[in-house]
Amino acid sequence: MTACPGGLGWEGLDTDEGALAAASVDFGRVVSRRPRAIARPASAEEVAEIIRAANREECPVTVRGAGHSQGGQSLSEGGVLVDMTGLDRIGDVDAGEMWAQGGARWRDVVHRAYAEGYLPLALTTHLSVTVGGTLSVAGLSETTHTYGPQTDSATELEVVTGDGRRLRCSPSHRSELFHCALCGQGQFGAITEARIRLRRVLPNVRLFSLVYDDVAAFMEDMELVMEREYFQYIDAWCLPAARDVWQRFAGTMFARRVYVVNLIVEWDGTPPGPDEALEGLNYALLKGCADHSTIRYVTRTEGRTPLEWFEDWGQAHPSMEGILPWESFAGFMAEAFTELPGSVARTARVMLGPFRNERFHSPLLMRPATELLMGFGILIEVPAAGLQEVLPVLSEASGRLIAAGGKRYLSSWVDFTLEQWVAHFGEQWPRMVAWKREFDPRGVLNPAGLPLSRG
Repeated sequence: MTACPGGLGWEGLDTDEGALAAASVDFGRVVSRRPRAIARPASAEEVAEIIRAANREECPVTVRGAGHSQGGQSLSEGGVLVDMTGLDRIGDVDAGEMWAQGGARWRDVVHRAYAEGYLPLALTTHLSVTVGGTLSVAGLSETTHTYGPQTDSATELEVVTGDGRRLRCSPSHRSELFHCALCGQGQFGAITEARIRLRRVLPNVRLFSLVYDDVAAFMEDMELVMEREYFQYIDAWCLPAARDVWQRFAGTMFARRVYVVNLIVEWDGTPPGPDEALEGLNYALLKGCADHSTIRYVTRTEGRTPLEWFEDWGQAHPSMEGILPWESFAGFMAEAFTELPGSVARTARVMLGPFRNERFHSPLLMRPATELLMGFGILIEVPAAGLQEVLPVLSEASGRLIAAGGKRYLSSWVDFTLEQWVAHFGEQWPRMVAWKREFDPRGVLNPAGLPLSRG
């Protein structure tokens, strides 16, 4: 199934050449796929109508939110691309939860919840992505060490299945659909609405910025921070750093890497001081301390979407993300940059997230079985001409991550074979093949994603 053999019989399909060209790339700008048409439904029933028509015409359908995928997951080759952003309605806070449609941007959810003194349990870095989009992947966050991924904050969903049924589901009602829609990469249905748990928040945050030059000290402190549960947010990075001015002239300005950790605690009344907040930590440098309103901190990246930024820059963003066993992280980092081209290795940023496995409950979010986990994402910006050199190296790094006992995070660039997909999901794979037959028997949904129809 590679192209629509005829019209869908659904009014309002957009076949404008400019619109199709814009919809042919995602945030990663690594893969290009051109849809035959774009559908912009305004309701869940319209989504169901489109998918039912796609089944009649044997036409592939790709569901897209903000297009923040990095490996073409939200792109369609010759099929219909369903733009979900018209489903953007948000409900009121009710008993510590709220409803949001699948195309709603997280930034709008945040502002609505914060007006009542709440925030979602977990938030992605970029709030311009959609509710349905991140719930289809997982949604790792600066608060995941306490609250788990975004998928674990969902208590009920409305899903339009691959055969066009509109179904409500929860952990206790149609539980199989609930668990395969979350982290299911849009393979079984389109999430058109979600009920999300919230948490009470304080009005201010204090941010402590710490620098580590030793991976062992960094990891020991992250264990202590997770154990104390004092900080609501952990924002950790491994960044290139200069040693001294002479190395700039030698061409090795970024000759080493340091770990920079922002620990953020909410407060009201009197802000906590460093002696109280950082007791027992063995950082090399307290780089700074800053206070912000909570809403300013959590919305600091809102505005233009990541895809719009890269349209301006003309850069590709082939990130490689995964989750490592805690004990494998230091060894993996020692090798992580050995194969990268020098210009890339000197500027690549690595996003890190210390997690506790016990806080993860979504069955399709594959992760190591160890008690502690380290989220890893190498973020690279390169001109399109540089992809030919960078992608094979990232593929090798992916192999090293898996060899170290890690699992890939699937919004990033992934070049798995069928055998590698089966190995990634392990014992879940046969269940996913069965779910595909049950909820998308004609295999019309997101054919560029998981090869479940060949499973």
